[in-house]
Amino acid sequence: MLAGSASAQTVRTTISGDENGVQLLGPSSEVTADAGEKRKAYEKKVGGIVWLEATAGPSKFDVTRFRSLDIIPEQVRQSIPSLVVVGPEFGAALKFRAGSSTIGARFKRADYEPFDLTSVGLDFGFLIRAVPYVHPSIKLAFSYYTTSGGLGLSVPGDLPIDVSIPDVKSHGGGASIGAGLRIPIVRWVSIAADFEYSIIGLMFSGTASVNGTSASITAGTAGTAIAGTFALTFHLGG
Repeated sequence: MLAGSASAQTVRTTISGDENGVQLLGPSSEVTADAGEKRKAYEKKVGGIVWLEATAGPSKFDVTRFRSLDIIPEQVRQSIPSLVVVGPEFGAALKFRAGSSTIGARFKRADYEPFDLTSVGLDFGFLIRAVPYVHPSIKLAFSYYTTSGGLGLSVPGDLPIDVSIPDVKSHGGGASIGAGLRIPIVRWVSIAADFEYSIIGLMFSGTASVNGTSASITAGTAGTAIAGTFALTFHLGG
């Protein structure tokens, strides 16, 4: 009499699950993790933790927007035209980004005729990164200002006084507000265009020639400046 028997062989089965569903895997199967989407060269939002920025654009400075130079006698002050200068402006900035906000230091120099205006200050910015491809932005800056090269200010000769200021040094401060748009180009580069309005107060000191007689002067003035700025920004880290 022949007798036979059969036994059931147990096969180990692994169950794995993720956001893509549930998988049943045999003993020789391996769980393959998704590699994820590779980062593209172009991204629709600017990033980076450290920003290095170069700026350039036209600028206009109304030196006597709020008050005339105090060295001019009151009787002829109203007859003197306001001092308004125009020229190119160049600058650089180092900024740090946290979310949609930036903070950093910036340097700017405007080449006017007949003097240059230099500023160093703190820059605070905010990007609307929820808008892709083109980010609206606003900024606020507080700066120290100084002039170089001399104002070369002269009162017209047909007035009853002849005033010449061949070389004047000045120091002061001001605040700026601005708004613009920033466009990502590749993951680590963006460009921006901004419009900026500044209020600047300056104190002048030097030697003036009044009707041929030299005299030491100290005077103040308050003016406004407007500038259109184009920026090229490199984004590092993050």
